[in-house]
Amino acid sequence: MASTFKLGILAALAAPVLMASTASAKVYVNSVCHMKAAATAGKVEGEGDMQKKFPLASISKVITTLWAIEKLGVDYRHKTVLHLTPTANGSMDLHVEGSRDPIFGRNLSYFLISELNRMKVTKIENLTFDENFLLDWLAEESPRIGGVTPRYETIEQQAEAVIKNLKESFSTAINRAMYSKLRERATKAKVFMLEKPTIEVRNISFLPKNNYKKDKYTGSVVLQSAPLRTILKRMNNQSNNYIADNLYWNLGGTAAFNAFAAATLKADQNQIVFHNGSGNNEGTTAKPIYNEATCETMIKTLYTLNKSLEAKGYKLSDVLSVANKDSDSTIDNFGGNAAGSMIAKTGTVNKAKTLAGSISTKEGEFYFAILLHTDMDQSSSDRGVASQMIKNKISQLINKRSGPKEIQYTEILALPFDQNSYLTEANAPVVNLSKK
Repeated sequence: MASTFKLGILAALAAPVLMASTASAKVYVNSVCHMKAAATAGKVEGEGDMQKKFPLASISKVITTLWAIEKLGVDYRHKTVLHLTPTANGSMDLHVEGSRDPIFGRNLSYFLISELNRMKVTKIENLTFDENFLLDWLAEESPRIGGVTPRYETIEQQAEAVIKNLKESFSTAINRAMYSKLRERATKAKVFMLEKPTIEVRNISFLPKNNYKKDKYTGSVVLQSAPLRTILKRMNNQSNNYIADNLYWNLGGTAAFNAFAAATLKADQNQIVFHNGSGNNEGTTAKPIYNEATCETMIKTLYTLNKSLEAKGYKLSDVLSVANKDSDSTIDNFGGNAAGSMIAKTGTVNKAKTLAGSISTKEGEFYFAILLHTDMDQSSSDRGVASQMIKNKISQLINKRSGPKEIQYTEILALPFDQNSYLTEANAPVVNLSKK
């Protein structure tokens, strides 16, 4: 039975359900849907129940991406303010006024240390930070990428975690191999980093924002993150749960998300239910709690996201991964006719294997979403079976539209900083390094 989207621009047409894979009776189609991107009053076609909610897994991050862009703006930058005060022994006191930057980890810290050294700051007497400074050294590394994101019930708990990261990582010897690798990537992005920076920190403590007071010798500089679109690209390439969940909480959590879904996607609890930004299990293995949405809602999301990006001169490939072209992504070896012609986000949890994005064909661009049921907690073979079923579905969608058309795309180096992140006068006055 056909139905009309509340966006007022799409209609839905359901097709028969595909039978379960003979290789595993536990892997089957929940819903598959697709629509021509250029359609202004087109049909969403597919199979399964396109109006029933199913687990999304990490394609939840596509919806988180849209929410972040709608609320903050695609070019938004997190601004971390550094207040530097010279001390009598020739060191500096540093107070960090945070911005809840969700990608502040090893890489951004290494860049910051390089920048401080460039300003002749190598020794810090007292390093303090406020409640909005969120540092997790492994923000872009395992286990944060695919694991459970730490959530702190109190500011004190968060402060303890940040102090631990500062003491055990930020203020210790730099890992030269990892620094060199980062510096090579930065050089490719035309960002300067010193060859061998170093930092010494004597004391570390939490100081609430309202309790911090500058003195007449304090100078302040600003560390700007990379633009939001680049952070989102990194999040989606890695399928990074830590970034997605912290964005979700920073944007206001579930109550604020529900308001966004109603206003932007015209979707209520019958079409979409979210618990976090990543799609990770919020419950237990026995009683999982997943983000869920209808296949139609995913098409709405892709349509709306693309329009929002186009309005600012960007494309889906600026925030989502391109198959076989983004080397650090979850679809870097997707292969087949999707290679170079698909922009997408993968998703995997015990009870679902998913994929959503767009395909470029000789008949135009099409949005799609594939939602499969799996029992990966009970059958280890389900992952491979589901992955192959998804690849087959994509291949069929492309072939039915006269074959693939390669996307014109150059790989984006998604670093947490860029050429606008330097601590310079462009952002704030240069620090006076000596008392007068």
